[in-house]
Amino acid sequence: MSRRGENIFKRKDGRWEGRYKSGLNEKGKTKYSSVYARTYRECSQKLQEARKKTCVNKSSITFEQLF
Repeated sequence: MSRRGENIFKRKDGRWEGRYKSGLNEKGKTKYSSVYARTYRECSQKLQEARKKTCVNKSSITFEQLF
């Protein structure tokens, strides 16, 4: 069974799917990617690894530079 807040759920084919934010598209909307595994624990581990690799691009400009 999936746990609350982790975006992991069981598919009809018996596999577990975990979804995470992988970045932004041209219009600024969030893009999602998925990882799949046979067990919930494997999926949770893969999801944590994928989240570590994903970096959301944030502006490096400071408040002082802006004004």
